[in-house]
Amino acid sequence: MKDPNWKKCILHADSRDIIKRIPDNSIDFILTDPPYNLGQHSTGNIPLPGRTAMNNDVADWDMIDFNPEEWADEFIRILKPTGNLFIFTSYNQLGRWYNCLDHKFDTSNFMIWHKTNPAPKIYKAGFLNSCEMIFTCWNKKHTWNFISQAEMHNFIESTICMKPERLSSPKHPAQKPVSILKKMIQIASNENDIIFDPFMGVGSTGVAALDLNRRFIGVELNEDYFKAAKKRIDNSLMQTSLFSQFLNESQIVSDPHVAYGSTETVDISSLPFIELNNFLGLQKKQTTNNNKNDIATGLAPIIKWPGGKEKELKYIIPNAPAFNRFIEPFVGGGSVFMGIRSNEYVINDLSSELIDLYRNINCSDKEFFRLVKEMDLSWMNALDFFNSNSQLVDIYIAYRNKQMGENELKEFIHDFCKKNKEDIMGILGEDFRTLPSIFLSELEKNLLRKMLRMRKLEIEKQILPYADLNDNIETAIKSAVYMNYRYLYNNSKILRNKKMHCALFFFLRNYAYSGMFRYSSKGEFNVPYGGIAYNSKLLNKKLDYYRSPEVLRHFAKTEIYNMDFEEFLRIVQPSENDFVFLDPPYDSEFSTYAGNAFTGEDQQRLAKYMINECKSKWMMIIKNTDFIFGLYNKKGINIRTFDKEYVVSFMNRNDKKTTHLLITNY
Repeated sequence: MKDPNWKKCILHADSRDIIKRIPDNSIDFILTDPPYNLGQHSTGNIPLPGRTAMNNDVADWDMIDFNPEEWADEFIRILKPTGNLFIFTSYNQLGRWYNCLDHKFDTSNFMIWHKTNPAPKIYKAGFLNSCEMIFTCWNKKHTWNFISQAEMHNFIESTICMKPERLSSPKHPAQKPVSILKKMIQIASNENDIIFDPFMGVGSTGVAALDLNRRFIGVELNEDYFKAAKKRIDNSLMQTSLFSQFLNESQIVSDPHVAYGSTETVDISSLPFIELNNFLGLQKKQTTNNNKNDIATGLAPIIKWPGGKEKELKYIIPNAPAFNRFIEPFVGGGSVFMGIRSNEYVINDLSSELIDLYRNINCSDKEFFRLVKEMDLSWMNALDFFNSNSQLVDIYIAYRNKQMGENELKEFIHDFCKKNKEDIMGILGEDFRTLPSIFLSELEKNLLRKMLRMRKLEIEKQILPYADLNDNIETAIKSAVYMNYRYLYNNSKILRNKKMHCALFFFLRNYAYSGMFRYSSKGEFNVPYGGIAYNSKLLNKKLDYYRSPEVLRHFAKTEIYNMDFEEFLRIVQPSENDFVFLDPPYDSEFSTYAGNAFTGEDQQRLAKYMINECKSKWMMIIKNTDFIFGLYNKKGINIRTFDKEYVVSFMNRNDKKTTHLLITNY
């Protein structure tokens, strides 16, 4: 049972796993300081004549790609309607947070933290880095404690975090002063509210929250930071009279699942989930299929797929029956297949490309992984090429300043591509350079189109910051890489090379706009590149995930088929101890998004088999239409509804918010 007197839950774990376990609408205030991704711009230590070099390095964790788009939906899901969201960020991430969150909240705003003692500018060639931004969001009727007109400017001042507050071991380069965190917590939450920080660092937000009699959930992946945070937060609690009300030594000794005062590091694999359940009172799901209390694996989908059900797992898993074998005739991106625990798995899909990917993962195919790595390298090569050719931005600025006209710009880009042909083609991986290519012509076209578009936007709105110019030119180059791989994917000769075709399929699935996969009337894949937000995306993490022990163990229990759903079901013959999950293509024109039509007759065929012949328990999730409802509105079939909000509108042909059906025969 949930302990009403709990004060803190600090976890040594990956926030991506933990946040999925937090219930909807349960957090009062998210106050966090995620990576800024400034590490890639670091020039290292600054040499000083006759003196020790100034430390200008950043932590390794800031070199890793951080994508706000991957966190926004979960933040929205767990936040209460009365909650607030404050995110420390930097110039290069502010726009991305805005794009993710602004349309989801009634109000978005920003604060400035002004550091009154920033590091000096040694060479006096620019502004001091004295300000950091905090992106803020809330809805109507949000919690808000207005102090006074003088105190409520969206501008907060303090020194940077100094000794003795600042830790020297471990040293966290982004440690924030507790004083400014306290002011934010005081304004945006009430006593006993739950404050959540998924990037806890050395625990400053936790200290501030507990000092103000709030409750705190913090997550930190780095072991050294976690230990430091735990020590600071425990010390903070021991200084309050509330400490004795919920902590005693016997509890620490007898219950290893509670990390209040233990000196051991919390196990990163499973213990945080148990501990989080204890604090938030999450109900454990009793199942008899494998004698485990929780049938959620926490594993991510294999690939982004239209209509993927990762966000619907919160409806699917609690409503799943007891079973021994999991069967999925329309596996798609694998959200449910990967997310649910079973003794055996049997999966199928009509898309041969998708099933080739599953089979390559299943056997850890060396050729497939090698080709994907080569394409991943080309993505990094594209960035290196851009960084080595900064004159592209200078030329645009000259065009902007009317130092050259459109024809001169066009001529410069043509000459640039011709002169640098060898370096440009060198961006592509070795296996791809000798194949038919549109890369050079596509790059020339993209650079010109992008620069003309940038100028049009500047005339209509405002001058773009220098960082945006860089992002746009980089996008033009990477879009050309993408278009060349798209061209190869549509080449019938490449189709004969199954490993290469699968690698191209995988690449395009990750970089196509919003993960869409649509085909022209000629049968060619025609979705454009995803844009600036995809520039920093790399595939190595997914490849590592595919080869992880957890995924390989999952696939070791899996049979994989590639056939029509009815043929598949008749072969595997679901029994009373099985569970069939169904996510068929919707009753709409989207049925062709994977290159395979799924017609009304197919829907009727599916309904007839599941209702009249299937012996196992089954669940279906599908969009509510009169046609679908009519097929399943039968005796013995239970139909429930829920709402699903789409992230992307397919050219306004789908409703942003659509009622879905959860249909079961039990």
